[in-house]
Amino acid sequence: MKKRFYNDVLDAFIEIEYPPRKIVSLDPASTETIFMLGGGDSIIATDAFSYRPEEARKKKKIGSYTHVVKKELRELSPDLLVTTLGAQKPLTRELVNEGYPVYPMRVATSVSVILNNVLLIGNLIGRQEEARELYSSLLRRLNFEAPAERPVVYVEFDLGGPISPGYPTHVSDALWLVGAKNALDFMADAYVSPDPSVLRGIRPDLIIYEPKRNSAEELERFKRSLIDRGLEQLLDTPIVLTRGDFIAHQGPSFVTEAIPWLRGVISSLRKF
Repeated sequence: MKKRFYNDVLDAFIEIEYPPRKIVSLDPASTETIFMLGGGDSIIATDAFSYRPEEARKKKKIGSYTHVVKKELRELSPDLLVTTLGAQKPLTRELVNEGYPVYPMRVATSVSVILNNVLLIGNLIGRQEEARELYSSLLRRLNFEAPAERPVVYVEFDLGGPISPGYPTHVSDALWLVGAKNALDFMADAYVSPDPSVLRGIRPDLIIYEPKRNSAEELERFKRSLIDRGLEQLLDTPIVLTRGDFIAHQGPSFVTEAIPWLRGVISSLRKF
């Protein structure tokens, strides 16, 4: 049975086989969501970065975040192709123009967008009740009391270079929810390569650094990077490293794993 779904990113309806039996997901967050809704068996291929949950590692990999192996995609002939925006926007446009049933998801500008994307995916794959249940369980995890004071946190990712989240991001929103404040909350851009002159003006209570890979050398490498950028004053600030690809992730496990981790880090900071 064919069914049409409106996509606000494309401002158009897409027609897919419903419920889709053959799904290709090039969006790690959507891959995780589909599995958590019980639809993992419908996924026939993913991008290389879709490894949540563990079962997703076993799925055929046909591309990365910015490219896909077209020959394999044609042979798979998916009923539904899930992508996202951001750096994947050109690829999304290309696949739409080639006639694939593409449904692009919005990049999460807040934690609420992560939750809303669960409902969108659930509707797309015919698992509406499961989506309501997952949405509700995630929502219940976000009932935090506002603190009297908010510690200021500077966050930096290694994405081939330093990148930091500004105001319209799920990371900045999550920091606020757990009782902290993003040091770059005044920046209107989502993700920026932080200007050292701007960073010299901030006085964070904590630095969270997300390395590209989880290794023992990452802390020293980050400290050298700060020195190379003339940011020695930040070396006096406590630095906490994530395990890599952790708080940047925009799937449901951001709520179930990353937010509790952030809350724990902030709670520990208040004890000193």
